[in-house]
Amino acid sequence: MATFELQYPAALLLPLLLPILLRVRRQRREKIPFPAVGPHLAGLRPGFWRANYEAILFSMAFVSLCLALANPGYSRRTVEEFIESKWIFLALDLSGSMKRLVSPESPETLGDLALDGLESFIDLRRADDYIGLVAFSSYARLLSPLTFDKQLLKNKLELVRSRNQSRIYRELGAGGGTNASEAVWLALSAFFSMLPEDSRLTVEQIAGLRQFLLSEPGTLLDIPRRLHQAGLGRGMAVILFTDGRIEPTLRTHIRSGRMPNLVNLITLMKAIGVHFYIIAVGGEIDDAVEQAMTPAYGEKPIGRIFVTSRSLDRDQIEAVYQEIDVLEANRNLSRVTFQPRWTRPWFSLLGLVLLVAHLTMRCLPAYRRL
Repeated sequence: MATFELQYPAALLLPLLLPILLRVRRQRREKIPFPAVGPHLAGLRPGFWRANYEAILFSMAFVSLCLALANPGYSRRTVEEFIESKWIFLALDLSGSMKRLVSPESPETLGDLALDGLESFIDLRRADDYIGLVAFSSYARLLSPLTFDKQLLKNKLELVRSRNQSRIYRELGAGGGTNASEAVWLALSAFFSMLPEDSRLTVEQIAGLRQFLLSEPGTLLDIPRRLHQAGLGRGMAVILFTDGRIEPTLRTHIRSGRMPNLVNLITLMKAIGVHFYIIAVGGEIDDAVEQAMTPAYGEKPIGRIFVTSRSLDRDQIEAVYQEIDVLEANRNLSRVTFQPRWTRPWFSLLGLVLLVAHLTMRCLPAYRRL
């Protein structure tokens, strides 16, 4: 489908001045007109083109320059079909409770079982999906930014397996808390950093947003307009795996007021459209968090809470991630692009050619007038 537009439509009014210009031009020129001849000399009378070529070429050149000024544009509309690329952050609880054995007969810990589920989920995703990793206990650490390199993600997961005893595994495993809210905020911050430069938040906006997240649950939300306009939530999700109690704030940190409030984080994700999934081993979820996850009447769900028993096995965790994979299926999308083709250079060139032709013909003896 083609579209037509004018860059400066008002320039099309200029050709209305052409009759006035022709009249002024005719009056200012001092010339001897072609003499009248009798019928017997009718063959010497000039033809229409020879008698009027100057006015014709001048008019055509003037109209061409007016069109060049108006700059008509011919755009071609192209529809491109493509598969949606998802941006997903995986947040994994690595607190001390994740070190408990799955069963007395197995040396595998609950954390190792969770890592197996993460690896299976990574294998399920498309090659063009961007996936990031966050691990947390009393504090959160970014294991991997958003990337489509699945091998890199698996290498990062190997660092936090119990058998490797890496430094980051020991540091996170020493923490006794379940700071899920900080992990979610870290994932959202990574999403914010991926925004185009003209859509990124200012320092004052980030400070105001952080202040909102630190306040009591249910505080009125003031989302910067840039986040709404950036379309941040399109195809973005955060998946949280934990076996600890998920609360709006950790009770030991309520006085300090330095932790993001999980209820307010959920409200923020609702406002910008980021999906949120919670995998809770043992089902210890605060009522305020559960209520925040429940969609209001006529509202689209932000995500889902998966409650599992504490006797979790590999089949159960893989089934949960397979269901999340279905919920976050890549959609078939279409992109409409317009390729403008401006005609100003062509009309300018045409006007110049007509002016040169006009001057050249005036110099020819056959067209010269006294």
